[in-house]
Amino acid sequence: MRERTKILILEDETLLAWSMREVLSLVGYDVVGVAATVSDALCLAENTRPDVVIVDVALAGRRDGIEGADLLRKQWGTEIIFLTAQGDQTTIDRASAVDSAGFLVKPVHSQQLVRAIRRVLDTT
Repeated sequence: MRERTKILILEDETLLAWSMREVLSLVGYDVVGVAATVSDALCLAENTRPDVVIVDVALAGRRDGIEGADLLRKQWGTEIIFLTAQGDQTTIDRASAVDSAGFLVKPVHSQQLVRAIRRVLDTT
């Protein structure tokens, strides 16, 4: 039996994070955790080794999502899908430097999220 894909959500908007968790669980993914800060995400990733991390670019706290995604990618080779309300060129350029697998602009619909994850899994 094949293991379910493990997904970590790094999002500080609680309602959005839990909504994504529900959608992803319903379609059969194993959501291994929801983190609101980069530090929490790093701890969760160390313990769960997710296949994909959905990362909000703008996070409360010392480090933003782009820095967190870079750390996750370097430490565990985790696939990254960025999620942001900031579609400006500077943000896109910074996120592109992380070698992410996708970039979704809020508000993101359930189908877009699931398609982005499937694309990542099809290429890995």
